[in-house]
Amino acid sequence: MTINGAPVPVGGAKKPGFSRTVLVIAILVVVVGAVVAIVAGSLFLGPSLSVTKKNFTPYTTPVSQSSSNPSSMTVSNTNGGVTTSTWSQAYLMINGTVTARGFGSSPDVITFVESNSSGSIVFQAIFPVSSSFFFGATYTVDIHVYEPASYQFNTVQIVTVNGDLQISSISATSLTITDTNGAITASGITATSTTVTDTNGSINLTCAACGSATVTMTNGSVTMDLSTLSLSGSYVVTTTNGNVNLILPAVASFKITPNTTNGTISSTGLGVQLTNHATATVGTGSAVVNLATTNGSITVTGK
Repeated sequence: MTINGAPVPVGGAKKPGFSRTVLVIAILVVVVGAVVAIVAGSLFLGPSLSVTKKNFTPYTTPVSQSSSNPSSMTVSNTNGGVTTSTWSQAYLMINGTVTARGFGSSPDVITFVESNSSGSIVFQAIFPVSSSFFFGATYTVDIHVYEPASYQFNTVQIVTVNGDLQISSISATSLTITDTNGAITASGITATSTTVTDTNGSINLTCAACGSATVTMTNGSVTMDLSTLSLSGSYVVTTTNGNVNLILPAVASFKITPNTTNGTISSTGLGVQLTNHATATVGTGSAVVNLATTNGSITVTGK
């Protein structure tokens, strides 16, 4: 077919806008695919390909030398562990390492709260509100606390969310250890009141002298080793999914009640046989010991 002598394609002329639309769609598909590939690579490969570690500046501070007004200490972390140990110096020092993983990450984005107000010592790792999710940046801080040997604190609080807590030879009137995802190991503890709480992990508490102790676990086993029991002490161990293992002096005096829903009760070295959901008395029965788990067994050993 011709019009004024010019041929016209059958079906009419092609619209130029159609070709441009197809081209735009193709470009968008390529761009979106590239973005998805970059994000996936950053999230899955970024943390392993880019790792930077840096020791943060140590924090040192004096502790109160007044026996009537001893220092208190709070150490708080979010991602990473906390370790405490004693040393021969008369002051307290906190040091450690920041690890940054992922493209665009830097250890310098981690800041710290460091204060000592009238003997109340606070050390806290501050993580960025938004840690550049596009590049898969993650941060961990490992904290080490050195406290003067044989020093008696007033209150001590050690907290982390994701990481292990290793607490050694702390002496305090009140000690609180809290974790969410990680193992807690506390040894050589001397405290009038001790509270240990974890959600996912395990708890291993060894007391040189704990006036009372409350240990709470959700998913994990608990081991508590008591060198002595206070005459009026209360010792409570509770877990939901895990075993309970208690070691205590066979010559101590206490009333003990084990409770499990799905598990067994066993005991050795106590001079009495423990029975599920029943209270047994050892000696004069001055201290109170309550052990409970839902899914797990309870073992009590006298030493």
